[in-house]
Amino acid sequence: MNAEPRVPEPIAVIGLSCRTAGADDADTLWQLLRGERRLIAPVPKQRIPSLDSGPVDAGPLQAALLDDAAGFDAAFFGVSRRMAAWMDPHQRVLLELTWHALENAGIAPERLRGAPVAVFAAAPMADYRERMIQADLVDSAAFPGTLITFTPNRISYQFDWTGPSYAVDSACSSGLSVLAPAVQGLRGGEFDLAAVMAANITCNGFYTSSAYQAGALSPTGGSIPFSSRRDGYVRGEGGACLLLKRLADAQRDGDPVHAVIRGVGVAHNGRAGGLTGSDAPAQTRLFLRTARAAGVPLSSVGYVEAHGTGTGGDLAEAAAVTDALRTALEQPGAQVAGPEGKLWIGSVKSNIGHLECAAGLLGVVKAVLVLRHGLIPPIAGLTEADPDLSFGDAPVALADRPVTWPRDAVVRRIGVNSFGVGGALAHAIIEDAPEATPRTPAPTRSGPLAVPLSGMNRVGLAALATRLSQTLRGPQPPVLASLAWTTQTGRAALRERCVLVAADLGELAQALAAVAAGQAHVRVATEDLRGALGLLPTPMTHTAGDWLDGLSVDWAKHWPHPQPRCPDLPGYPFQRRAHWFDAHGPQPRTRTDVPRAGTH
Repeated sequence: MNAEPRVPEPIAVIGLSCRTAGADDADTLWQLLRGERRLIAPVPKQRIPSLDSGPVDAGPLQAALLDDAAGFDAAFFGVSRRMAAWMDPHQRVLLELTWHALENAGIAPERLRGAPVAVFAAAPMADYRERMIQADLVDSAAFPGTLITFTPNRISYQFDWTGPSYAVDSACSSGLSVLAPAVQGLRGGEFDLAAVMAANITCNGFYTSSAYQAGALSPTGGSIPFSSRRDGYVRGEGGACLLLKRLADAQRDGDPVHAVIRGVGVAHNGRAGGLTGSDAPAQTRLFLRTARAAGVPLSSVGYVEAHGTGTGGDLAEAAAVTDALRTALEQPGAQVAGPEGKLWIGSVKSNIGHLECAAGLLGVVKAVLVLRHGLIPPIAGLTEADPDLSFGDAPVALADRPVTWPRDAVVRRIGVNSFGVGGALAHAIIEDAPEATPRTPAPTRSGPLAVPLSGMNRVGLAALATRLSQTLRGPQPPVLASLAWTTQTGRAALRERCVLVAADLGELAQALAAVAAGQAHVRVATEDLRGALGLLPTPMTHTAGDWLDGLSVDWAKHWPHPQPRCPDLPGYPFQRRAHWFDAHGPQPRTRTDVPRAGTH
């Protein structure tokens, strides 16, 4: 008698962060998606050095760029100005994204020092190194600053993590391919926590020029995936970081669970589709194999976040989705699980451009947001579908309007698809987080609570207080007890500190306003003014005082039962300043200053 196939262990997304054109976090990104905004504009002069002209009669190159690609809070991470100037901006962006992902998960970084946390990063292009070569400038700091291996290794070093740490390069599918070793390693027990990340920054014209000349980039900047205006892809900048953990462990530890990864599959076209194209049958096989390996019917997927670049690959991808669904519906009892009885297709690239090596991971972030908000946003700018696109009689539709998709008794699932220019394919299936089950009932707290806040300096502390005030005024303000628990146990203790004492959100809002304005307040305790601590129960008064003195304290001892963590508290407001080796950095050293082999 054959045993039932074992369902692979689900993997929880317990923390996430992102940064794109027009958005510094997931909430802002969602507003862009919901508002159908396209963050695509002409590339400013000098933004991409050595950029050649594109095809004949093409207009100015357009892209979705970050407002401040050169910006980095070097002091926050203890990085010298010289090192920051010669450090690839991909490393800078990922340092900040990793910090924000930890905050989103409610994990204080010091808790993980020396832990076997795995780091998997999509390998970016070497634009910054090419820019140095073109300028004929070199510095010893460029040795670790520009090697691709330091994209993940810099993160492991900064946070003192000892798990596997390496980059994955499968071109534009890298951002999804990096999920595969993370999920496999977690299921195999090789490590208990994985950070998966990708970033894409454009700072040299070599690749852009070659892609533009080859016709891969849109000459108009108005290209819309799956539309009649499809004429090439539009480049985008930004990145994302996900923290992954086995679902059972996340539930045991009380971690926030944003969504669950049921399966990840990777493959290649082989010779089909050509060296730079994509093949529909190969993608169809991958879709079906990924669902089968995940132990879920492919017909249970109600939405596909497509690669959808606005190139000829759109037709192959749409055909693959259609053929895979037709095959899945041949199974007895199978039915389409998407809203309105259809399988919907969308693409975030219509909003923020194609982030290339980071595109797949941004697709996962969008999938999490779709599940969270119960809405499939439309493909921004889509007014007329590509006339060559046909779904036949299959129940497949483009997201040409907002489609509500509320959570009910049926688990919602999303397929995230990606393929690289060299033929590498990747696909992931993301589903709803389990309904939260109440842990041991939280005790009733009748007295005021301590809410510790800290920053690298007074400016950072004030900016953090301002952000938290905005969160309290939002449509779903946090519960005070969970907020206090998260700030006590899930945030780093930085140099500039204060403790806010509040019995409700109204009192907390008043105290935050005072901190934001740099003013004293009866409910704000600082190193010099500690009267507010007298409002706390005596044991917590001592703990809060020790914390203000810079000591390591155990806040958890004051809580009979842990509280749910607040995953959506604002991240630390980095104070970025420009660090660009050929504009703001120090004079380059000579080549003899490069460390000898074996000293790294």
